[in-house]
Amino acid sequence: MKNVQDALRKRQALLISAAITLLCVSLYVVFAHQKRMAEVNERMSVLVTQMISVFNDNEMIADATGVRFQQIRGTRECGGLSAFTPRDGENWAINGDSHQLNPASGTLVSRNQDLNASCMFAAAEFIRHKINAINPGRFDAHRYIIAHDASWFYWFDARDSIPFHFSDSKMASDPSAFFKPPESFYDRLLQKDVSKRAESSSDIYLDRITGEKAYSVISYIYDLSGAGVSDRIVGYLLYDHSLSEIRAAMLESFGGQLPPALMVELINAHTKSSLCLTKTCFWLSEALTRPMSDKYQFRYALPVYLFVLNDPQGRAAVLLAPFIFLLMAHMLRRRFNQNDIRHYTDPLTRCFTRKILEIVRERINAYPVVILMDCNKFKSINDTWGHGAGDRALQVIAQRMMSNVRDENDLVIRTGGDEFVILLHLTDFDTARRIAERVAQDIAAQDFKASGHALPLSVSWGVAQFRDDLDATIQQADADMYRMKQARQDATTIR
Repeated sequence: MKNVQDALRKRQALLISAAITLLCVSLYVVFAHQKRMAEVNERMSVLVTQMISVFNDNEMIADATGVRFQQIRGTRECGGLSAFTPRDGENWAINGDSHQLNPASGTLVSRNQDLNASCMFAAAEFIRHKINAINPGRFDAHRYIIAHDASWFYWFDARDSIPFHFSDSKMASDPSAFFKPPESFYDRLLQKDVSKRAESSSDIYLDRITGEKAYSVISYIYDLSGAGVSDRIVGYLLYDHSLSEIRAAMLESFGGQLPPALMVELINAHTKSSLCLTKTCFWLSEALTRPMSDKYQFRYALPVYLFVLNDPQGRAAVLLAPFIFLLMAHMLRRRFNQNDIRHYTDPLTRCFTRKILEIVRERINAYPVVILMDCNKFKSINDTWGHGAGDRALQVIAQRMMSNVRDENDLVIRTGGDEFVILLHLTDFDTARRIAERVAQDIAAQDFKASGHALPLSVSWGVAQFRDDLDATIQQADADMYRMKQARQDATTIR
């Protein structure tokens, strides 16, 4: 049986499928994005923990170095000034010859041969060897000590001292621009809030060693030689977080693989200067924040549209959407058409019912001719052989009608018990009469039996040209059919 309103059902199926697909894909994207964001939040927490751990390490090393410095200076074990050699014709250094650096030792560069500098070198070397024995290779790179008046610098990794010169170092020329005044030793030592202690970090600057933007975490090495509570310092212990180093830490915290659409920047909450840690950071106006201290925080975002375009889960949604849409449209279209067929189809004969005329009236210009057919002596079949035989007779008659019309466009409609209307698509009157004659002949040729008895089947028919109103045209075809029935009865009476 043909589909009744296939074009309409196709449009409906496409619209509903588009809405459902959009909803399903949107829900999938939202849940996948939220899941990815939960992973990002977790990994960003790991990164913050790593960064705070570096600061805590710096605090620990500063305290240990300060204690060792006081011990060495108090017992006069600093080694004197003999270890100093000239550097650059203006400065002095311990292990400062860039052509003959001892990689097993740190480097100290001083404006003068200074006993406190020599003591600090001995103390820092002791701590450097000790921490590397406990945690090999984790504490040397980018860590150094600056005297409170910038009169000397010590690097845990000797190679970091190579590009340094007092003449072009901003820290050496104006240390107050980089370092906050220290608070009391005990206040800092007993402060549990890491975010407050970490506020002593520097602003973002261009690092001469790496050539990258960086910022430094700063810890204080206190002068504890007096009896009172001290806020005096010997020097500053710095750890430089260069851009590449922070990026490496972030990559490590994400297990070696960043989400493709992730954007992360480290921002100074005071100055609003920032370091972009990913390829781009343009979508951070609505970013989440993860504070490291009162001064620095991470801002990050995973824009949904970039997630869809770049993340494997997001791309999967985009790639699957057309298949979901087409499959759903096909299923809905088929289901709609099946429902139409059930609604408009006579379950006994599989012809259309009178309900189909509601649709036909909307496109009546496509059916210029109406054929009306009525079964001859059908009541006698029901009365004599029962309704079962009558139903089978109707099925045979309807089947022959449907077999003799074009399946795609012509309509066979059961309008009453044994009355049928055939609407022929764009067919002229003469052709319609030939089709009606052919249908009648085909029905009459059928070998129909009931309880072993042959029963002749026949129909009377009438044809009418459509004129403005479908019901009036059917009545006109009915009048034409009545004339055929009357002629048949007259012929029977004469015989």
